[in-house]
Amino acid sequence: MDLFSAAYVTGFIARYGLRAVRCDDCKTCLTSPVMLPTNAFIYFKEYKDNKQSLTYPSERLVETVSASITVLDGMMAEVAHTYSVEEKIRAAIENTVDFGWIQSSGCSLHHQEIVDGIARSATRISVPWWCKRRNRSLM
Repeated sequence: MDLFSAAYVTGFIARYGLRAVRCDDCKTCLTSPVMLPTNAFIYFKEYKDNKQSLTYPSERLVETVSASITVLDGMMAEVAHTYSVEEKIRAAIENTVDFGWIQSSGCSLHHQEIVDGIARSATRISVPWWCKRRNRSLM
């Protein structure tokens, strides 16, 4: 997945996660207060130039979501035809991707809730996307 696309999707995941967890430490951990090069695409997708309405994710969160999507891409061909695809992929993401930075730089109280939200969101967004790409490749 392209880094800018991953950052855009990660911004959505960060906003979704922060709805469930209203903690300043978690917000600091998941979002970026400054414009990062990875967030340039998000900046251009803003509706208004003078108001920030989209969520700009932290660099570590973009890396984590990108790694999660890489895990998903690597195993979808093996599990796409089985039952409980989402559960299998979520378990693989939670066991493979390094989420330790969230606990160390964020909030240990909400750590597991954030990890679950990232894995669930990345899976629910990426599985249909993978299926579309796979179907288009068969045409």
